[in-house]
Amino acid sequence: MKTITLDEIEDKYIGKKGTTERDAYDRAVELCVIGETIKQARESKSLTQENLGEISLAKCF
Repeated sequence: MKTITLDEIEDKYIGKKGTTERDAYDRAVELCVIGETIKQARESKSLTQENLGEISLAKCF
């Protein structure tokens, strides 16, 4: 059985790196990772999204 890497699958179905489609996909994945990281950090501090927003606004002013 031939093994296929994730990069090969992405190249085949989304497009090669440097193409518009692949750049958009990579950016979307990056944003999902950032969002999940923020969510995990927020939940580890037992904060709701509203609490985090209030804290963020308070630090701006």
